[in-house]
Amino acid sequence: MSTAGDIYQTLDFPEAPTHRPYVYIDMVATIDGKTVSGKRGDDVMDLGSDVDHALMRRIQDQSDAAMVGATTLRAASAMWDPKTGFRIVVSNTGQFDYRRPFFSSGGQAFVACSEASKFEVSNGVRRLESGKDKVDFPLLLSKLREMGARHLLCFGGSELNAQMLSQDLVDELFLTISPKVKLGRDLPTYAGGDPLPREHLLRFNLIENHVVGDDVFVRYRREVRGIHAG
Repeated sequence: MSTAGDIYQTLDFPEAPTHRPYVYIDMVATIDGKTVSGKRGDDVMDLGSDVDHALMRRIQDQSDAAMVGATTLRAASAMWDPKTGFRIVVSNTGQFDYRRPFFSSGGQAFVACSEASKFEVSNGVRRLESGKDKVDFPLLLSKLREMGARHLLCFGGSELNAQMLSQDLVDELFLTISPKVKLGRDLPTYAGGDPLPREHLLRFNLIENHVVGDDVFVRYRREVRGIHAG
């Protein structure tokens, strides 16, 4: 059995592609796959253990960009402050308190949106337009890479993860399995969205797994034609 200090000690990521950052998702889920402990949009800090929270910060510290969906950001603690040089929230409404640390404590903060979205930002935050009527994620990632973002951590939620995965833009997956059962027909999981056809399932290789107490920590890397992505 591993201890907390054994997990993800060597977070060496492959070099980023030239056209986008190297992308990885980090999420915690119950045994039955739910990524919430309360209702959709509620804070989920009680879902993961102290070890999970420490590992999230460790992964975050190895990243130079962090991206999150609008609902997930609104549900997070108002004091959440990922220590990355680029902070991106995906939204077409821009309805946030731009004084919160996510936007104001350092680095460059962006609201990724479509050209058609109509809102203004403040407090030094910038709009990052990618796509005419909806966010074009390959274009968004291309722009982030041009700005110098090499390793991008995606915090979800479920629909943002689905957008990234359905377009095969994710290189690694981190998952903490919490020893809890939530139940619920319509609650978010690691990724939602429209289902992929059987012949187009995405294959990932397990490259790390650890057990600490009753928590299980796994790390997968994308497999493309039998070769690890990156």
